[in-house]
Amino acid sequence: MIRGTSRLLQPIVRRSIVLSPRSFSLSPPVPFSSTPKLTPIRLYSQITRRGPSSPPGHPSDTEYSDSTVYAFSYISRVIRYLLYGIVALGGVSLATFEGLHLYVENVCLAAPSRDGQDDPYGWIGENPGWTGGLKGGTDPRLGQKARHALRGAWICQEWGAGGSASSALSKSTGNGTSFHPDYVAVRGMIGNSQDGNLGIRQSIDRGYELAEEFINLSINEARKKGLVFPPNLSSSNTSIEPPVEKFENTHGIPQGDPAVLDLLLLKAGILERINTTDSLLHAKDLYQQVFTSMNHAPDEQHLYNQARVMRLAGKLGDLNARTGNADVALKWWSWGLDKAGIQMENNHISSVSQVVREVKKESKGWFGFGGSNKGSPTQPPAPTLTPESVNLDSSPSPAILRASISLLISASAHLATASSLTSAYSLQSQALSLIPSTTSLSVPTSSNADASLHATWLQHRSALLKLHQASVSHAQKFNSDEPLNLINEASKLSEGVISSIQNLPSAYTTPKSSSLNSPSRLLRRDALLTGAEINYTKAVFLERSLPLLKEEQIGQLEQAAECFERAMALNVLESGVEKKDGDEIGQGEEWGKYWRGFVRVRGKLNNLVNPPEKVI
Repeated sequence: MIRGTSRLLQPIVRRSIVLSPRSFSLSPPVPFSSTPKLTPIRLYSQITRRGPSSPPGHPSDTEYSDSTVYAFSYISRVIRYLLYGIVALGGVSLATFEGLHLYVENVCLAAPSRDGQDDPYGWIGENPGWTGGLKGGTDPRLGQKARHALRGAWICQEWGAGGSASSALSKSTGNGTSFHPDYVAVRGMIGNSQDGNLGIRQSIDRGYELAEEFINLSINEARKKGLVFPPNLSSSNTSIEPPVEKFENTHGIPQGDPAVLDLLLLKAGILERINTTDSLLHAKDLYQQVFTSMNHAPDEQHLYNQARVMRLAGKLGDLNARTGNADVALKWWSWGLDKAGIQMENNHISSVSQVVREVKKESKGWFGFGGSNKGSPTQPPAPTLTPESVNLDSSPSPAILRASISLLISASAHLATASSLTSAYSLQSQALSLIPSTTSLSVPTSSNADASLHATWLQHRSALLKLHQASVSHAQKFNSDEPLNLINEASKLSEGVISSIQNLPSAYTTPKSSSLNSPSRLLRRDALLTGAEINYTKAVFLERSLPLLKEEQIGQLEQAAECFERAMALNVLESGVEKKDGDEIGQGEEWGKYWRGFVRVRGKLNNLVNPPEKVI
C-alpha cells in the first residue's frame, strides 16, 4: 500500500519540480520584501466547467425574456410619465380656470347693484346687476353651474371670444355693426342715417353670441332651482304701450325674484348689442317683462326703484323707435317723464307718424349728404312741451334728475331726426333748464366722489344738448351765428369734461368694488364720443360758412382741419388704433367719416394756397 501511495505522489512531485526550477538556483536569496508573488496554482477541481456556447445567430430564451421585460418596463415608465404630465397639466388648468373665475367674481363683479337706502346719488342702481345685489358678484342660490356660466358671459362680453371674432348675417334690417345700447345718445346728428344700413351683410361679435348662450344656460338653471320668474307677456302684440293708469300697489302678487330680473336684464342688454331686428324685438319683450314686474312692486321697493323704472321706460322708448314704432316710443318717454312730474302733450303725439312718413327717405342726414336738394316738407303739428305743462319736483333726487334728462334727450333726438325741429328744440331747452350751471369741475376725493361724478355727468349732458341745439338751429337756418355760438359753448364744456375724466381719478376706480367704477368708465367713453362729434360738427359749420376774403377763408379752413384732427384723436382714444402700412389709423366708421372731412378740407386749402395754373 505504501508503494502504491508513493506512485501516486510521484507525478505531483515531478510536476512541482518542473514548475519550480528556480527553487534550485544558486543565486543569493532575495529579501522577502522584493520577492515577487507567485501565481497561485489552480487545481483541476477548481476550474469552472462551461458548456458549449450558442452560436451568435441563435439567442437563448433567457435573452428573449430579458428584452421583453426591458421593453415593458420602458413603456410603463413612458406611460407613467405621461400620466403624471396629464395630471399636472389638468391640475394647473383647473387651478387657472377656477382662479380666473374667482378673480371675475371677487374683483370684476364686486360692484354692488340695485337701488337702496344708502345710495343718495343713485350710482349703485345704474351698475349692471349680475344677481349678487348689494353684495356684488353672483347669487349663490343659482348653483355652481349657473354662476360659472354668468362669469363666462361676462368674460365673453368684456374680453371677446378669442379667434372666433365675428359671424355674419345677411340682409339684416338693423344697423351695420353692433354697438353699446347707449351709443345713440352720444352721437351727433350730422350725416347719420335714420334708416340704417339696410340690406347689407352684418357682422356680429361672436363674444356677444357666446354671452347670450351662457346667460340662457343660467336662466335655465334658475328655473331648475325654483326661482320665481315674472309672468310672460303676450307674444301677439309687438308694440305694447305703457300703462295708462297711475301706480297701484299690488301686495302679495309674486312678480319675480330679483336675481331673475337681473338675468333678464342682462340678456336684454346682450341682445341690444347684437343689434339685429329679431334681437331688438326680443330685448324689447324682456324689458317689458321686467318693467311690468318692477312697476307693480311693493311700496318700499318702488320708492327706491323709481329711477330704475324711468330708465326702463327710456329703454323701451328707444327700442320702439329703433324698430319703427315712433308713436309708441313717444308714449313711453312721456310716461317716464310723467313719473318725475314732466308732462308732454299727448294730443299731438299721433301726428309724429305723419311727420315720419313725409320725411324723405333718400336723405342721409340733416344737411342732405347724398340726398335730394328739394325743399323740406311742411311740418305738421308735433308733440310739444309747453312751459305751463312742466312741473318738475323742486328737489328731485340725483338719480331721478339724470333719468329725466336722459328721457328728454332721447325724445328730442328722435323728434329732430323725424324733422320735428321746433319740438326737438323745445325739449332740448327744457332739459338744459334742469341742469344747474357749474363754473368748473372739482377734483374728486373719496369723500365727494359721488357728487363729483354727478356734476361731471350733468356737464357732459349739457355739452351734448348744446350740440343737438346747434344742429337743430343750423337745420332751421334761422340765424347763421347761433349754431357756431352753440357749438363753441358745447366744445368748451366737452373739453372740460374730457380733461377731468380722460385719466380716470382713483376716487372713482379704487377699490375695484366701488359703485362708481362702471358709471365713470361709461361716462369717459361717452365724453370722448361726444367730444369727437362736437369737433366734427364745428368743422362742418366752419367749412360751410366761409367768408368772402381769401385770407379769412384760409384761416377758417385751417381751423376746420384742426377740428377734424381733434375729432380723429378723440375717436382713437375711445376705440383704439390699428397699424396699416406703418401708419396708425382709427377703427370704425366714425373715424373714416372724420378722415374724409379732413382730406376734403386739406384739398380746399391746397387749392387756395397753391391755385392750379390756368391752361391757355
